[in-house]
Amino acid sequence: MNFFNLNNNGQAEEFVQWGSGKMKRNEYKNKIKELDVDLQELNIVIGKKTNVPISTGCYFEDGNWILYNVDERQNFSIIERGNEDRIFKFLYMITMGKIGK
Repeated sequence: MNFFNLNNNGQAEEFVQWGSGKMKRNEYKNKIKELDVDLQELNIVIGKKTNVPISTGCYFEDGNWILYNVDERQNFSIIERGNEDRIFKFLYMITMGKIGK
């Protein structure tokens, strides 16, 4: 599966390709490690809820993965619910946006 991002000129450019179209938690972690991304520095949390201001994260609950955001006033908002593949694709796109890729 291909994902696209708009560059500074407004042109779509491919920024990740997964042959099977799947992204599980381990695939996400491996890609983040390969890119040498510090999730703690980006306030990205995996596997638990947090109330850290300006953070994004995901956790597993009642058979679903939940992607969430915490704003500057510590308001917790659910962005998306879904399977592991769907949530980690979203989280990967968010991560790449935060590092400017």
